[in-house]
Amino acid sequence: MTAYLFPVKTAFILFPILAMFLLIPFLIFNYRKYGYLNKWRSFILYSLLLYLLNAYFLVILPLPQTYDTCSLQPANTQHMQLSPFYFIQEISNHTSAILTKPTTYFLLLKESAFLQVAFNVLLTVPFGIYLRYYFRRSFLQTICISFCLSLFFELTQVTGLYGIYNCAYRLFDIDDLFLNTLGGIIGFIIAPIFTYFLPKASELDSHIDLETKPVGFVRRLIAMQIDWIFLSIVVPFIKNKGNSLFISNIQSYTNVYELLFIACSILIYFIIIPYFTNGKTIGKALLRIYVKGKSEHITMKELFIRYGIFYFILGGINYILSSSSILNHTEPLVLLVILLFQFVINGLFIIHVLLHVFSSDKLLFYERINHTRNAITLKKADK
Repeated sequence: MTAYLFPVKTAFILFPILAMFLLIPFLIFNYRKYGYLNKWRSFILYSLLLYLLNAYFLVILPLPQTYDTCSLQPANTQHMQLSPFYFIQEISNHTSAILTKPTTYFLLLKESAFLQVAFNVLLTVPFGIYLRYYFRRSFLQTICISFCLSLFFELTQVTGLYGIYNCAYRLFDIDDLFLNTLGGIIGFIIAPIFTYFLPKASELDSHIDLETKPVGFVRRLIAMQIDWIFLSIVVPFIKNKGNSLFISNIQSYTNVYELLFIACSILIYFIIIPYFTNGKTIGKALLRIYVKGKSEHITMKELFIRYGIFYFILGGINYILSSSSILNHTEPLVLLVILLFQFVINGLFIIHVLLHVFSSDKLLFYERINHTRNAITLKKADK
């Protein structure tokens, strides 16, 4: 049992790290494919990730302490077991259970040969459940996919973790292919029992109206970050200074040309280009959102007021105050007043955003002023 607990414990420790690493790609995938983030779908897919991580670690762990695994094995070591149903012989040779006496069957639960077989079957039972419930695979497809997963596990073992170790440190067993595939079949058969109280996978999106669904701040933030990362690559100045509007280099605050360069970059990328793309930037297009105005097509005036308030006024206030705080750094009292005022301005904006984060009303003050909002881009199937 300890041999199984170590891989499971390792999987649960690494799962949060892997989940966070995959979070942004996961969000982008869901926003692009489905137009929104469904909580049930997220739970199902992340539980699938946790299951696969556990299954994989159960197959490869514990790892050998040396890469030269050949030196730890006799010259005639067999790395493959190619006799079908050899597990039946193994159980019969080592069991104390008697076929004609059912009362002795419980002894199998204490015998390693039987437990190994049971483990290989149970390993892929959840996989069969996922294939039927969420991916809606047929019985034949479940058999094929379960077999492919088992083959992947066996190849991982026989190749010494894809060549990392010079010899296989676990046996390639043809019986495992059968037992793992059988586990997938069992999972397919019993799936309705475990998913009876869950919403049908085909109906997860049936109650969602993407046309009226508000765009969340996480989605907007990811889109904005993508836009600024793009600008930091395309525009040499922003690449050198970072993808933040508020620059830390002292010389930048006294350089009018660099200030104009920032203003022109914002004007072109966030106002002029979205006018021709109907409210889309690269980040917004990737996240399947756009800026919607009063009419079918966003106007230049609406874009200018929207981004003018956000970047030129709110951002400009921070720029001016930051410039003053550096130019007057020799006056402690003046510096304190400026920093305090800047803290109040930014604090009020942050509070304003947070209040709307936890509210059904996602419109910020500058969006209300010019009656624009972020909307989800609809596909033909959504209309």
